[in-house]
Amino acid sequence: MSASTVSVIVFFSALMIVVSFVIGVWSSRKAKTAQAYFGGTAMFGPVAVGLSSMAGIASAFALVGVPGIIYATGNPMTFWMLSGAAFAMSYIILGKKVRAMAEIAPISSLGDICDVRFNNNRIIKALMSVIICLGCVGYLAAQIAAGSALIAHLLGWEPIVAGLVVFGLLTIYTAVSGEVGGLLTQAFQGFVMVIAGVFMIYAFFKVTGGFGNVMQAVGSIPEITGANGVTKKLGPDLLNAWGTFPGKISLTWMLIPILGCLGQPQVLVRMYALKDPRDLPKAGLVTAITHTIVGFLAVVVAYGALYLVATGKIPPLEKADMAIYAFADYVGIEAQLLVYAAVLAAAMSSASLFLTSSSTLLSKDLSSALGFNIPKEKQVSVSRIFMFVLGGASIVISIYSTQMVALLGTFGWGTLVSATFPVFVIGLLWERANEAGVMCGITASFVLNILSLTSFVWPGGLPAYFNISAISIAITVVVSLITPRQEISANLKRVIDL
Repeated sequence: MSASTVSVIVFFSALMIVVSFVIGVWSSRKAKTAQAYFGGTAMFGPVAVGLSSMAGIASAFALVGVPGIIYATGNPMTFWMLSGAAFAMSYIILGKKVRAMAEIAPISSLGDICDVRFNNNRIIKALMSVIICLGCVGYLAAQIAAGSALIAHLLGWEPIVAGLVVFGLLTIYTAVSGEVGGLLTQAFQGFVMVIAGVFMIYAFFKVTGGFGNVMQAVGSIPEITGANGVTKKLGPDLLNAWGTFPGKISLTWMLIPILGCLGQPQVLVRMYALKDPRDLPKAGLVTAITHTIVGFLAVVVAYGALYLVATGKIPPLEKADMAIYAFADYVGIEAQLLVYAAVLAAAMSSASLFLTSSSTLLSKDLSSALGFNIPKEKQVSVSRIFMFVLGGASIVISIYSTQMVALLGTFGWGTLVSATFPVFVIGLLWERANEAGVMCGITASFVLNILSLTSFVWPGGLPAYFNISAISIAITVVVSLITPRQEISANLKRVIDL
């Protein structure tokens, strides 16, 4: 890449960062109350909510990690793009209930919903907060790793320096404006991702001629070795239903992104940010359409990179996570401008969301669950301190982790599912779910998530979070059935019955 090209890309990406910073600082005028700062509750329309929710899900995990998985292992992760439909499913299943919670009680965090549903049970709230924070740090690290690698690649900086500069600025504007600024900057960044998606989908068909040509090129040779000495295995097995993974692993890759969308904080918290509950269908539609575009972007750049390697137009990639950059570099300067900015936008949007979510959980929800009642006028200041600490810690974790972006992202994604399903999904869908059942389920999730951070290996070969989620859900249901029914208020019953 020439120096002039790098300069143009850096300028365009820097402009995106500056616009995000300005939006974030400007938005601080709206964050006048703790409820607005922590939750942005009932403040936004369906387009802003839909774009920001999409940007939170379709993160650097999507734009860098998913193409990396497809390039490395083949076809199965292609089904990830179907999770666009999961947004509509999420809004149909939970949207009305989560938004209605903000009508019967002051809601500015997931912990507030937990309090209303389970009678201020401190154990449930504390364990839920810790597990979600654990997942948030993993997911946040994935975003920082992708964004830092991009800037380091362009400017020749050390990744730690790039991470501190870009995500240091992000931490500043997020700390100033909270969820209000976070949502609006994420909406802008989501729009950048959609524009890049439309352009790259067009570029894929122009360069390759379509998926038929890609299948023929990739499936016709078993492997190819480039001048760089790297060998890439190709062949028809890469294109079958399971790719190079065992079937049970590939099936997990298909299920977790689709089912897991329902339990992601970046989806749940946006539901109560809607100003008008009647806009829920519109928000779901905006999110589903935009996520499908960005999801298809992730798919086409992966197959585009495979096609270029199979036809000898570029050498095999040394790192799978470089698939999106390799295809963009081949297409030309327009693609490079949009793709590099989109990856940075994806990383920043999710990073800001998980910064606000995790700092709120620690400073507001976990502290109250442990009996430390921070005065409301000081909660915002304490949350800002947690944002700076978490931001710095996540930068270090991301830079010095040896895992690829997708694995960091799936760890965070799966951990979040194991925490949110017992409390929010089962809790808001099933009136019979009680404190005892959810407490046992969330306790099992906490213990097993900690166990999975050790050298323990789960039998069967499935990812740890898949087993943990299934076990915690099963325990929640069984214990709820064998223990006395919990009495709930008339308002809460109406919410569950929606």
